[in-house]
Amino acid sequence: MPSVNPNAAALAVGIPTAVAGFLRVKYGPTIWQDLVKLNARLSRQKEIAKLIANGTTIIDVFESHVKNHPDKPFILFEDSSYSYEAVDREANQKARFIQQSGAVTCPETAAIFMYNEPGFIITWLALGKLGVKTALLNYNLRARSLLHCIETCETKAVICGKDPHLLDALMEIMPDLKALGITVWVHGRGEDVLPSTVSHFDSERFSSEPVLREIRAGLTINDVCAYIFTSGTTGLPKPCNIYHWRFILTSYNQVSLLGPDDIVYICLPLYHSSGMHVAFMNILRVGGTVALGKRFSVHKFWDDVRKFRATEIQYIGETCRYLLSQPQRPDDGKYDHELRVAIGNGLRPDIWEEFQRRFNIGTIAEFFGATEANGFIMNTDGKVGAVGKYTPFLKSWLDLYDFVQCDHDTAEPIRDKNGLCILVPPGEPGLMVIKVTKSARIAGYRASKEANEKKVLHNVKKKGDVYFNTGDLLTYDKDGYLYFVDRLGDTFRWKGENVATTEVAQILNQFPGIQEVNVYGVQIPGNMDGRAGMAAIVLHHTSNGVIDMKELYQYVTRNLPSYACPKFIRLMPEMHITGTFKHKKTDLVKQGFDPNLTSDPLYFMDTEQRTYVPLNSSVLQKIVVGKAKL
Repeated sequence: MPSVNPNAAALAVGIPTAVAGFLRVKYGPTIWQDLVKLNARLSRQKEIAKLIANGTTIIDVFESHVKNHPDKPFILFEDSSYSYEAVDREANQKARFIQQSGAVTCPETAAIFMYNEPGFIITWLALGKLGVKTALLNYNLRARSLLHCIETCETKAVICGKDPHLLDALMEIMPDLKALGITVWVHGRGEDVLPSTVSHFDSERFSSEPVLREIRAGLTINDVCAYIFTSGTTGLPKPCNIYHWRFILTSYNQVSLLGPDDIVYICLPLYHSSGMHVAFMNILRVGGTVALGKRFSVHKFWDDVRKFRATEIQYIGETCRYLLSQPQRPDDGKYDHELRVAIGNGLRPDIWEEFQRRFNIGTIAEFFGATEANGFIMNTDGKVGAVGKYTPFLKSWLDLYDFVQCDHDTAEPIRDKNGLCILVPPGEPGLMVIKVTKSARIAGYRASKEANEKKVLHNVKKKGDVYFNTGDLLTYDKDGYLYFVDRLGDTFRWKGENVATTEVAQILNQFPGIQEVNVYGVQIPGNMDGRAGMAAIVLHHTSNGVIDMKELYQYVTRNLPSYACPKFIRLMPEMHITGTFKHKKTDLVKQGFDPNLTSDPLYFMDTEQRTYVPLNSSVLQKIVVGKAKL
């Protein structure tokens, strides 16, 4: 929780006229709105602090809702409705199945490998009732990346969804899982024939009576509850520690937007912090209803919103653009139950108003945050393009966010002669940093001290202070509105997924004949899905400058999720590096895949021919006019 000067409470109420006039002159005409926001923040922090002091977990919150309104719909999925009591009873059955198996116990870890479905939530609740930590696996991962995520959390069991694609992914690494002694269950009844190496997660014969809280009594609010994976800025996906207090804290992110009568439609994956933290935890805390979409479908999206009578939807920028690209329908913006809020991040200003107007959305709540960050900010004012508001008054009392100059090649802050960071003025992009305090802690990764230290900055504004490095460029205007600019360093975003360039490079480096790889993101003209992956490759001298592009295509598609596969390849005679032997990216990004800017051979990922083809003028034209499949 962000720290607040306790004297701020006095400012929010009963301010004398003279003081009020002084504040208005000093901080501007929005001072009264700022005071209201500050007062609400203080009240929220007081409520959160009380829950944390009492050791209340999000599982306790759910069970209180079961007791208070058992028949209320909790989950809507396809044509089915699941009440709070029905979900709780099935979660109790699953908890007893897990308990009897002995495969995983408190405080060990089990992984969930599922699409969005009731079974995901029910399994998560069952594990939580037992005090078992959950590793939330990205269902796009395959091979080495998937195994890494399972292994790094010391996972004892994996609960897999029934979809054959998920089971196939696990079967690819089954010898490794068995060697590690990991149990694999497939969700659902034992009706289907399964490979001998997996078992059915069939719990129907077990009691549905409440699971005693004493089973998890040894846990504290400061213990890890779950692991959510993030690309971070280096290496393979890293598990971010989600403590019990963190779920309570993030469940208040939408305190001003959601109430118990709301229905939130979630079709973004629950393994992401956006789906789990921002949407699910918030609707769970208020005792509302969650409507699940298995995956995002541009064709089913609004039909689902209407069918479920959703009052809030969740988005990432790319989903908004996909929805706008569809032909207009007579029922656009018309709902049986009024849709009030759309919450998410990445909604670009050029389509913001069109999206809001066409689909008749009252509030666009654009936010900025990160799984491992110690702060969260959201724009509820309707300011187009903004991710939040941090006025001079709020800054003077909270002193939480700052924006500093940085080197775009290294993503490191630029220091002055005293070794301190240099703050940027309004209108100038800066690296966003968030102050670390006792109440605004960094959850960190389940990783080495060195890996965690990379996200920390020391001596930012004064000697001895500590800040979280978001790795993102933001800017702010004179009124305090914040705007996202770009992602720095080794991570870029493509089709709603963060891609760690070092992870992709590590995979490519294992391909025969490749000596060195530099991976980065490039913009596609007219395409707003983020940045497409491009890999600059130096071949080993033993390859004689030849690489089999068809085999390379097969290799990357087998070892990487589709969004992480490089769409472009550039063969270089040598790699450009900095004085500290780091890969230079800036010039490569600027040159992109334009053959007019380089004489190096360029290739494009052709999914129809299933190979990388030379990027000639005709291929380039298809890409530029949007006819090439990306």
